[in-house]
Order: sequence, then C-alpha cells, then structure tokens
Amino acid sequence: MGGYIPEEILENIRLRADIVQVISEYVNLQKKGKNYVGPCPFHQESDPSFTVTPDKQIFYCFGCNKGGNVFKFIMLQHNLSFPEAVRLLGERVGVAVPDGYSPRVRARLRREEKAWKINALAGDYFHSLLLRHPAAAKAREYLAGRGLTPEIIRDFNLGYALPAWDDLIKFMQGKGVGIQDLLEVGLAVEGERKAYDRFRDRLMFPICDSRGRVVGFGGRVLGEGVPKYLNTAETAYFSKSKILYGLNRARSYMRELGYAIITEGYMDTIAAHQFGISNAVASLGTSLTQEHGRLLMNYTREVIIAYDADAAGVAAAVRGLDILQQQGFRVRVLALPEGKDPDEFLRARGPEAWKRQVENAVSLVEYKLQVALEKYKNAPSGKEAVLEEVLPTLAVINGELEKNEAVKLVAARLYTSYHVVAEELRKFTDNQRKKATNPDKIVKNKHNINIRKNVVDFGERAEYGLLRLMLEDTDTINIITDTLPGNFFKNSFCRGVFAKMLEIVRQSPANTLSVLLDYLDDEYQQRLSALLMEPLPGDNLEEMLHGFISAIKRRQLMEYRHELQTALTGAEKSGNLEEIIRILREIDLTDKTLKGGKCCNEGRHQQKTAHTGCQRIN
Repeated sequence: MGGYIPEEILENIRLRADIVQVISEYVNLQKKGKNYVGPCPFHQESDPSFTVTPDKQIFYCFGCNKGGNVFKFIMLQHNLSFPEAVRLLGERVGVAVPDGYSPRVRARLRREEKAWKINALAGDYFHSLLLRHPAAAKAREYLAGRGLTPEIIRDFNLGYALPAWDDLIKFMQGKGVGIQDLLEVGLAVEGERKAYDRFRDRLMFPICDSRGRVVGFGGRVLGEGVPKYLNTAETAYFSKSKILYGLNRARSYMRELGYAIITEGYMDTIAAHQFGISNAVASLGTSLTQEHGRLLMNYTREVIIAYDADAAGVAAAVRGLDILQQQGFRVRVLALPEGKDPDEFLRARGPEAWKRQVENAVSLVEYKLQVALEKYKNAPSGKEAVLEEVLPTLAVINGELEKNEAVKLVAARLYTSYHVVAEELRKFTDNQRKKATNPDKIVKNKHNINIRKNVVDFGERAEYGLLRLMLEDTDTINIITDTLPGNFFKNSFCRGVFAKMLEIVRQSPANTLSVLLDYLDDEYQQRLSALLMEPLPGDNLEEMLHGFISAIKRRQLMEYRHELQTALTGAEKSGNLEEIIRILREIDLTDKTLKGGKCCNEGRHQQKTAHTGCQRIN
C-alpha cells in the first residue's frame, strides 16, 4: 500500500499528523485513561465503542471492528484510496506529496477539483453581481429588509443570478469553462434547442461541504415565481441528504458549546450566525436523514431543532427527530410562537429571548406528547392513540434514569399510572426485538464467537502473545528471532504480520507500528488494531516473553513427538528393530522434557496468560 509514495514522506506526515487531533475534527472524543473514546463515525451505535490510542497512533471500534492508523481513518471517512488519504493529510500538515495516483484516481480527483473550482467561480460571480449590478437592486433591498448586514452577506458569499437565460453560461465560457462542465455540476440545464442557466433572477446561496468547498447552490425567487427555493440538481458532487448548510462555519462552535441548532432554511441559519448563534446549520428545507445524523455525530451528540412553527414545520421536525433519536442523539425542540420562524423571531425579539427559548427547549418525548395530545384531544380512544405515538421514542432512550423520567412524564400527562406506561413500553420493546435485532449486538456477538472459534490452543495464544510483545517493544524482535529461528508462526495472520514486520524493521529499525499498518490489507489492519487495544496480560514483560517462547517450544516438542509416533508406526510395520529402539528412546527423552522440562512448566503457566492477552482477537 505504501509503495505509491516514498516512505520518508509517509513518515514525515505521520510525525506531524497526530491521530487524536485529526480524528477530533470528525469525532467528539472524550479522554478515558490513556485513550480517547467517542461515537463511531462508521456505524450506528448507542454506546461509544470507538477508541483512539495516542501512544500507538491507532484507532479501533469494538462495535464494527474497523481499525488502523491515521491514514486508514481518512480513507474510511472520505472513501479515499491510500494515496488520496496521504495527499489530503499532507496538505493539512504542510508536507508536499508527489502525484503517485493511478490514471483512474487522477481522473476522478481532477473532476472533483474542477467541479469545486467551477462552483467557487460561479459563487464569486453571483456575489459580485449582488454587490454592484443595477439589476440586483431588488435583491439588495430584500436582504436589507431582512436585516442582514454587509458583513454577514460577505461572510456567506451571498449572490444574485441575473434574469437572462444564458448570463452565467456566457461568463463562464469567457473564463474557459464549457457548457458540458456546467451541465455536469448542475449550473446549466439542457434545453430542446440549447442549454440555459439553471438559476435566473434569484438570490443565490452558495452551499459548502464541511471543509468549505462550494458543492452547490440554493436560489430564492424574488417576487412571483415557483419554486420559491431551487437547489442544484443531484449530481456526483452534490446531494441534499448529505449536506448541512453552514456546517463549515458551525462545526467548531458545536464542539465548543456541546450542541447544534438545526433550522429549516438558509435565512434562519444566516440570521442565527448574525446574532452570534454560531452553532446553527440548516437542513436545506428537507427532512433530516441518517446521513445528516452521521455528519453531526462528528461534532456533537445533542441537537436542538428550531423549525418553523407552522404545521408543515412541525411535521418536518417530527420526521427529523425520529431519525436523530434512533441514532442516539439527545434531541430537544425549541418552541417558537405560532407563525414565527427563527429568522423572524430573532429580528423581533433578539438573541437574549432566543437563549431563553433554548433553555426551555423540551425533550423529544414531551414535544411528541404535546403534538399528540392536541391531535387526539377529541378522539374517543385518545389516551391509547397518544401512547402509541410516543412509545417508539421512549423505547430508544439510552439512559435508564432518563427513560424512567420520560415514562413518569407520559403517565402524568395521560393521567394514568407509571406501571401502565411501563408495561406498554415493555410490550412494545419485546415486539420490536422480534422484528429486528440491534446491529451493534450482532457484530459484537459474531466477534466473540470468532474469538472462541479461532484461538483454540495454547500455542496459537502464545503466537498472539509474542506478536503483541513485539509490537509493544521492537527490541524483543531480536530476542525472539534468536531463540525461535525462521517464521515459526502457524497462524496465518500472525505469520503474515511477522513476515511484514521483519521486512520493515530490516529496512529501518526506527520504523514504527504505524508503518506496519500501511502495508497490511483491510482485514489484517482491523485484527492488528484489535490486538493492540488489548491490555498486556501482566506487568513483567521479560517474564511474559520467556513464557510465550516456552509455550512455542513446547508445541514444537509436541509436534516432534507426533512425528516420532508416526515414524514408529512405520518402523514397526517394516520390522526394523534397530530403528524402533532408536525412536522409542527419542520418544522417551521427548516425554521427559515435556513432563518436567523448564520450558514445559513455563508453557503450562503461559497457557493462562496467553489466553488472557488474546481473548478478543478473531
């Protein structure tokens, strides 16, 4: 894997790209002893099982078994090849990386970079039109009427698209951008006779990904016209379900404040930022998706929804809340007066009133109770219908204390007993378990079954133990190779890792564990990461080392005895008395060594410690 790029460049990047710092840009990590723990960005889970070990510069998730070094994390997070991940990290830490990509990868990277540049150029053009063009006067008046300052207009690079059918096409052609490129990125539409601008006579909102690259646009009609808001069409570079407007500006504030504010539209988020609410993002007018949730998991696990207070806003909020709750978020709802959206509320009442609304934001259970009670207030079986609406939310609350409080709340609002609600919740939960099984538990159970299945004897456990010690302290490699010459490993995983380790150390004794991970395939990276997450089965490294070596020697003696027994059978069949006597003496000597030799005693002792050190490996 590492052959694409010179090793000295890889090592330079490793030294500068601290894994905790890099992963913290994507995952909300909490220090736990020597390690850092957080929610896994690669699968849905309720309890954080994603672990980063700074002293080894590796990560591992005990839920989905993904693991590796900093390069592997970037590969998984951004769906990149190894050289692409190296290049991305190199750019971050200031290390130039030569172009070692395959033609296919280079072509894809060029297309993506070209799309970002085209969108950025279009965004700057729209912005210049908004600021200076006479036809944009109504857009400037509209923004002034909404209370936006010149500074916030500049910060969000707001723009204006002229009414002409081909204004942007002509401008871009003058900059060397062809119509086909504009069609591919969604800035132009193919007509019956010729292509035309997708956005015309609209206030323009550039949409950026989490890294600040322009991936698309939203355009608001000024005056009459439909649709009111028009987004870039779905392309290879833009998908509404995977983008949160303003995330590039809000993500650091989400981490700092511990929660995110999610609004429905562009203007709500821009107004929030203007009033100092810098942890606000927008869902681009669509219901929240699992992809949105995964994006947010990188920065916070608490969300406050602040959608419009009209009926449509309420319905959209419920859909989004259900998804986030299922993903393990703590979700609250910020209640606004009827008919107000966040933008209008902030302009009318200011940031202090907004803060009070945030403080009074209700839990998801209470919000759904309020909606359901209003919905079924005149229904004959109102209580049963309300309970049916809130049971799914109760069922996915993680903490027992929080769940008990929620059950008490529901019981009080429905004027019934705690035990009635609790029993209905139990029935609902049992039914859900029959329909589906928690994916986290499936993978963990499978993981444990594989452990018991694969690590079956003391020799194999000793192999894992020796591999673990060599990775912990490379000085032990020479001791082991002097005592146990050749590649003595029987287990294919241990044998493969050991061979690659020797190759790397011979190239340079200073090479690190992180280098080894770069040369292993995905499966071996995950298994090695899991092994390294296990604590050593003792404090005395020298004693463990000799114990593991003794266990391997004992296994070799047992294998030798088996060979002698096979040879004895052959000698007896041939009637070779002299050979029979020689083999019997050798068997007797071997048995005495196995029964009373020093290596045997240590081997028996090490059966326990080897098992302890390797019980999590599959």
